[in-house]
Amino acid sequence: MPAPPARDHFDYAIVGMGIGGLTLGALLAQADKRVIIFEQHEVPGGYGHTFRAGRFSFCAELHYVWDCGRGERVYRMLKKLGLETQVTFHQLDPAGFDRIVGPGVDYAIGCGFQRELDRLGQLFPQHAEGLEKYYRIIDTIHRQMYQLPIGFDGRTIFGHPQQFSHIIRYLRWTLEDLFDQLGFPPPLRLILAGQSAIFWLPPRDLSLVVHAAGVGSYNQGAYYPRQSFMHVMKSLLRHIKKHPGCRSLLATEVTGMEVRDGRLRSLVTAAGQRYTADQFLFDGDAQLTLDLIGPQHFPAAFRRKLQYDYGTSVVSVYLGLRDYDLRRAGFGEQNIFWHPKVNLNEVYDDQLADRIPPSPFFFCNAPTLRPHDPHLAPPGGHQLVMVAPCSYQLFRRLREASDKEYQAAKQEFANRIIQIVESRFAPGLSDHIEVKVVGSPLTNEFYVRAPKGNCYSTPLDPQHVNLRRLNYQSPFPNLYYVGASSCLPGFATIIHFACLLYEKLTGDQVD
Repeated sequence: MPAPPARDHFDYAIVGMGIGGLTLGALLAQADKRVIIFEQHEVPGGYGHTFRAGRFSFCAELHYVWDCGRGERVYRMLKKLGLETQVTFHQLDPAGFDRIVGPGVDYAIGCGFQRELDRLGQLFPQHAEGLEKYYRIIDTIHRQMYQLPIGFDGRTIFGHPQQFSHIIRYLRWTLEDLFDQLGFPPPLRLILAGQSAIFWLPPRDLSLVVHAAGVGSYNQGAYYPRQSFMHVMKSLLRHIKKHPGCRSLLATEVTGMEVRDGRLRSLVTAAGQRYTADQFLFDGDAQLTLDLIGPQHFPAAFRRKLQYDYGTSVVSVYLGLRDYDLRRAGFGEQNIFWHPKVNLNEVYDDQLADRIPPSPFFFCNAPTLRPHDPHLAPPGGHQLVMVAPCSYQLFRRLREASDKEYQAAKQEFANRIIQIVESRFAPGLSDHIEVKVVGSPLTNEFYVRAPKGNCYSTPLDPQHVNLRRLNYQSPFPNLYYVGASSCLPGFATIIHFACLLYEKLTGDQVD
């Protein structure tokens, strides 16, 4: 059957409206490139999209971010686009924005390694020397990570052994390897690892380099958009659409990408519409391109590179509250990480087993206690959002057995989390719940096309975060990957990656 005629030709076709695709699209449109960008969902943003439930609007999976201060990477991208006064960020309390809570532990982490070193040195005086070494290592890895160029490989790293000394030394280490070397006790390990729980791996598995990148970035400031994450996404999308010759197509699934003479030539949508372009950018899980293009078009070595595992998935609980004063209950701008045990490895063993954990570990915050868009909640209302790592297979198995069992398991998991919040932090909470939405790994799989509901593409362990990790390059000279599977995850990290890719494609500097 002959291919349908092309509807139009573009300089760049972008598949996916996550933060990477939107950043690249906005920069390219401003550079007078004809851009078309596709999104299978009806709203843009990927994990940063917002959904409405009753009188409340919830952000799907972004909770706080780094590198958004004046002069930092996100700000520089926005300034390049002329959006730095339209899209702004609020810095969360630098005295303590991540509260780590567990048996015998209640500690708020803030900005400044020296400040944290002094505070923890007083709590654990016998480990003061080890703490000094810990922060020195973390800070050095973090600074060296910032110096890595796009598409780096072993030649980049080992060709500059002094510049990347700590990456070379610690790339194969886990966080627990460092804890063991320094002899830290369980409560101190919980505090130091608690903040990087956002990567959803226990210390025995979490890459030390990833931990350092995240903790080092939050050390300089944690941020939340003054309006909403959806405002960020829509501002970038509007910037694309306002430029002549550019188009955006929501609720438009790309079902095929066509190759001829070793180059991508066009893509086809579920409606059978065909679009051609000179260059293609894929903002989604890179494995999906095997099906879209056809595995026969990929060299065997690259197919093996795409055979990575998927990382942890989560259950998300979104509560819309009426007539409940969260501030009076002790909530503020902080994120709370609740741990039922001090040993995080044991916590994850319980959490990721093929059952609902009896006492779940979770992260929670109240977006309405931060500067926010008034549409997040009605007057006098509040949001409380909770996220917990979980077993994807548990929910897949239950869904295949029956929808009734699947829905019941979602509610049971959510109710166990709510019971802990109510007993530990917010007495009487249940009486004030107006809206309750529960998302599972299957929810993420459906709405954002995240295979197995993963949060960060691959597991962030040394087996997947290494010099063999996928980067922006595909086997085709005009297809480029952008997103968590082709760099490292994180709102600001992917924006930075997209800016570097833009510079490589155009020769134009973002700053």
